[in-house]
Formats: sequence, structure tokens, C-alpha cells
Amino acid sequence: MPTNLTAEAKAKWNKAQQARTAREKILALQEFLSAIPKHKGNERLRAQTKRKIALLKVEVQAKHRRGTGRVAERTVQKAGAAQIAIVGLTKVGRSSLLAAVTAARPAVAAYPYTTKENVPGMLRFEDLKFQLVEVPALVPAEDRRFVFQEDSADLIRTCDGLILLVDLSADPVEQLEQIIAELRRCQVSTTRLESNVSISKTSGGGIQLVTAGRLTGCTREQVDSLLRSYAIPNALVRTTGNVSLDDIEDAILETSLVCKPTILVANKGDLPNAPENSRRLMDRIGSEMPMLVTSCHTGLGLSELGKKLFDTLDIVRVYTKEPNARAPSPEPFVVKRGTTVGDLSRQIHSAIFRQFRYARVWGKSVSYAGERVGIDHVFIDGDTVEIHT
Repeated sequence: MPTNLTAEAKAKWNKAQQARTAREKILALQEFLSAIPKHKGNERLRAQTKRKIALLKVEVQAKHRRGTGRVAERTVQKAGAAQIAIVGLTKVGRSSLLAAVTAARPAVAAYPYTTKENVPGMLRFEDLKFQLVEVPALVPAEDRRFVFQEDSADLIRTCDGLILLVDLSADPVEQLEQIIAELRRCQVSTTRLESNVSISKTSGGGIQLVTAGRLTGCTREQVDSLLRSYAIPNALVRTTGNVSLDDIEDAILETSLVCKPTILVANKGDLPNAPENSRRLMDRIGSEMPMLVTSCHTGLGLSELGKKLFDTLDIVRVYTKEPNARAPSPEPFVVKRGTTVGDLSRQIHSAIFRQFRYARVWGKSVSYAGERVGIDHVFIDGDTVEIHT
């Protein structure tokens, strides 16, 4: 059902999104909660807002008990080709993995819950960089559950993919079930959905909509208008399957289930019981997600991480070239597999899309170098395109 939020409620939601500290966000979310129309269609939104407030209060109380008075950063600014969150329980090797494959130097210690805030690092793969972000470990809650901190949940919902890290020296299947259960509670799925919407705010370029499917009951102009009504003037919106305006509003309000490309990394693969536990994990996941066995101690499997992420994210690199230029740009556009010339034109600038005449493409997607193609031509990884307007 549509939320039918008023302009006042949308403004209060935007205020909550811009809050810089946990206390500010609590107050803003409380204002937003009071502005949500009270009807059955909004029950899920009200429940999720209350949960956010409760988790933020727990975070503030924990900071006070530690005597720091300091609130961790809610988000890490996206960088590189994709942002990947490393999630798991404490002492499974999240910090060790980040330190082993990036130049980041997170705190690594023998005691649990060493990581207190989101820690980023850049993983190089060929001519790309993936931003890996170690989020604080899931913490124990009631009913033997483990939960994310609120700032971690926010990052997990907005990142481009996930690494689920488990420890092969303990029960990895139980760890995986605990992680997946909390992800579902945060409205995040690790398996493909029939339809999905992801919204990444950008610094400019207006609203860029990339669809792998179709919009149902709405137009691109209505999507643009909806985002602007929530004070989102610049964003990259990706949709798969049949998506309605209500689905896009659910994505804005973080009440819809979102799918994240996910790989399972089974760490401590050098230990004696690792082979047996690896087989148990494979039996559990089947074809649900790819798995990589690693050891941060010996380096086992770490060199394969970049390629595994590239394949799982289902992305391709497209290089652009100016007409009559000898060489393409050294930095590629990184786009979803299935992206067309028209999609990329619109992503570069709406004026290029409106004025498009034809393009020339070099690479595996064409029959010969420099083949002239139209707006519906689909790219393959490594293609070079020259757009003519």
C-alpha cells in the first residue's frame, strides 16, 4: 500500500537522514514518527522507525558507559568501483582480512569487539578498486540473537555488496544462520529477488534511472518527482524486474527488502577442522552464494577475492573515447551487466542521451572494431565506446 506521506513527513525524514549524531537522529526520527499518517499501510514503516530509535538509544547508552561521549560515524563515503561491507561475529577475522588485502590498518587484538566503528580500505583488482568496509561485529541481544549497530545497518542497506565472514574453527553454519537472520531483520536479502530497487545518492547529475525490467504504473518523470519530494535531487536509481512507484518509495524509506550481491568467505582455512566445516557450509548454501576459503594467517585464497567480488557484483567495465581520439579514457565506467549504450549515455549526462545519434564500439560485444551501434546495444566487459551526438 502507498504510504501517503505528507510534505511535512517527507521533510522530517530528510532531516533524519542528514543528522550527524545519534542523538540528533533520535530526535529527528521521533519527529518523523509523529508525522507518519496512522493507517494500516504504514504499520511496517512505523515499526521500523521505532526499531531504529531503540537501537540508536542503545548505542548512545553504550557510549556513555564507556565514558567517551563520542558517536561513531554513521556512514563511510562511497569510493572506488563498489562499496562492500564485511560482516560477521566477533573474532572471525574481519580486521585481519581488511588488513591483509588493503592498506588499511584496523585494530587487531586478542579481545572481542575490537572494532568500534566502520573502517574502510581499498582492494585493487586489475584497473579497479573496491572499497571494503569492516563494520563492527554483531552484538548479542535477547533470545540468543545477534544484531548490528544502527550505523552498521544503515551502511549495509546502502552498500553495493556484502562479504559474510565466518570462522572455520567454530561452527560456521550457525554463524551464517545468525548473520542471515539479522540481515533479514534489517530488510536485506542475500538471494536474488524478482524485483529490486537500489538508490545511491550522488553529488550531481540529477536523477539517473537504470532499469533492468520495466516501470509499472509510473513514468521516469514521476520517479524523478518522487525523489525530489524527499529532497533527493541527485541519485543513481537501479531497478530490476517490474517496479512501481510504491516500490521506489519503499526503497527511499528503507522499508523494502533489498538484495545485495554476496559472497561467503570462510576464514581460518589452514586449521585442522577446516575441510570438514567447509563441506558443511557448502551443503548449507548450495548455489545460494559463492564461497571462498581463506586464511589471513597463511594467505590462502586471498588473491582470489578481487575476482570473486567482480564476478559476484555482476558488473562490467566500459571505457569511453572522444571522437578521433587515439586512446580511450584510462578510468572505466563501472556499470551493471546488461547496461546499454542508452543507459550509459543517460548516466554520463541527460543531454547526451537526448541528443544521441549513434555510437561506435570496440570490444567483444561487436563483430568488428569501431562498429556503429544504436542506443539499445548491450556492453560486454572491456568494451570501448565513442558516443556521437
